[in-house]
Amino acid sequence: MVTDTESDQVVWRAGAAGTLLLGGGYEVVVETEDGQGPVWHSGFSAPGAQYVILTDAGELELLDRSHVRVGNIRTGPVHAVALGDAAPAAAITGDAYLVREGKVRRTVAREQNGWLRVHQSWKGGGGSYALTGRLVDWLEQEGTQLTWRLHRPGGSTSKAWMLCLVDSEGAVLWHEGTQLPHGPIPMGAPYAYGGPVLEAGGRLRNQSLTSPDGTHTLAHQDNGDLTLHCHTEHRVVWRTATDGIGGGWAELSESGDLSVRNVHGARIWSSATAGSGARQLVVRDDGRAELLDADGGSVWSTGPHAACKGPAADAPRGAVLRRGQTLGPHSLTSAGGRTVFGHWDERYLVLFAADHTWLWSTHLGETAEPGLRLDEDGMLRVLDDERPALGGPAEELRVQEGEVVLCRADGSVVWRNGEVVEPGAAPGEPAEDFGAWMTELTDQVSYCATVVHDTTPDEALARLGADPVSVRTGDWSDLLSQSEIEDTGMEDVRVAAFALGSHTLLVEDNGLLGIGSPALSKGTLAVSAYSSVNGDTDFVVHRNGETVVDRHGNISEDPVPPELEAAMAAMGTEDPLEAAFEDILELLCRTANIRPTVADVTGTARFTIIPAA
Repeated sequence: MVTDTESDQVVWRAGAAGTLLLGGGYEVVVETEDGQGPVWHSGFSAPGAQYVILTDAGELELLDRSHVRVGNIRTGPVHAVALGDAAPAAAITGDAYLVREGKVRRTVAREQNGWLRVHQSWKGGGGSYALTGRLVDWLEQEGTQLTWRLHRPGGSTSKAWMLCLVDSEGAVLWHEGTQLPHGPIPMGAPYAYGGPVLEAGGRLRNQSLTSPDGTHTLAHQDNGDLTLHCHTEHRVVWRTATDGIGGGWAELSESGDLSVRNVHGARIWSSATAGSGARQLVVRDDGRAELLDADGGSVWSTGPHAACKGPAADAPRGAVLRRGQTLGPHSLTSAGGRTVFGHWDERYLVLFAADHTWLWSTHLGETAEPGLRLDEDGMLRVLDDERPALGGPAEELRVQEGEVVLCRADGSVVWRNGEVVEPGAAPGEPAEDFGAWMTELTDQVSYCATVVHDTTPDEALARLGADPVSVRTGDWSDLLSQSEIEDTGMEDVRVAAFALGSHTLLVEDNGLLGIGSPALSKGTLAVSAYSSVNGDTDFVVHRNGETVVDRHGNISEDPVPPELEAAMAAMGTEDPLEAAFEDILELLCRTANIRPTVADVTGTARFTIIPAA
């Protein structure tokens, strides 16, 4: 039954006791626990319904797999309007949704709580996620549209269909997924890192300002929030509430406006003080963050919070955390400003490289006062945490270009980016890297790699089932971009063929054709290694059109190929299953007697997209 909690009145009830569910005919029914089928039919159904929800009005509604409304128990069928593939975010309502049709169908629908549900579906699968309140509010700004664009996200060399917010000029203001910069972001005018003042023209990017007596810190976090902390009360006393935007920076413009921007430079929040003459952002000991003009007059302030009379604190500044100091919401910045040890949020400390990649991170736990402390004994510890010390003993924690280190008084390093540095350890011979080339292509996630001896790339692709007309020339990013242009389905196979001397290396992105294609080995040897997104692996050897070995050790009556015997001996094992489990790419390379390099797979290749059977 449905009960109005204010009046305690029952506004709807089923016609029988049991379990309410959405039946196979897309109808709301009641079944008993014995599973003998429905004992009551509501007559409330809608083709394609996948979800039953209860609205704030006390009505049952049916949603399709994209979370678009298709039925209401009071008014009957709902015929939501498709807005096409571009519309203002505010135009997406309970009765109107955004859609891009194709092999992958993409939709954006409005949820009851005002969030936007982004959904993708393809033959045999699909998935969705929500854009939440603060972000949705910002996406609804005038003069913008939500749409899908072939867009190159930060950190990627290929384009992909991405949900984007664009302005009236077509410039991208936001895109879905990880928010990484598309190019170098200038640090702004130099300032005293960790001091109390930011001058006009300056930027905070995962960096902080701390009041003169160390009691309050204003910090820009990588989740997009600008927060003001009181160390005496161990709490946030003011924030812009822009978390969820991701990346970007806070800046005080030459026009006097304090703003928070995302990685595209789009303004997310502003003090609305442009033209005010503000020249400095200052953090005060009384807990105010304040904008001052050239004469020291206040033009904007967060306002003081409830009086706190805590003692002055020895706060970290610049690039160094010394013995007895605590790194709470503060950040440390290398002398050149390119490497920052700052926060994703209040709980995650991250070492950010100049290109914004994460070099190292640590979780600060769920304590009342999250942070790191270099204790008087020189050990680096997470505050109020029972975990062993992260490193030490040392005199100081220092952020340098590309690293954070613990140093002794003589300058020797005992810990670097989370790893202990053994005293006097001499650098040894680096281990042979069998997987850097695959890391470059797929980050070693969801791939099938096959080496075919004495075969050209075009011949190998033809044996795999490619239509010669569809084969193109380009690099790996061209393959991924072409896949998006053609809007290929999840079951279609994207494959590139790289020439390695007289051999060919086939790499499938999220495919597995190679392990099931003995024809690749016609008149030669072919070795395949497959790894799924879940880490499941398969290893197969084909010779002369026959499968002679697979990963599970199932070997035909023929002898174990000498190539595999030699590979297992080099890896110190007699079991192909164990060798594949330990390092499937090393087993592939040793068996096929090849050593691909990053250079081999970043140049020109032959590539194609093989449609699903």
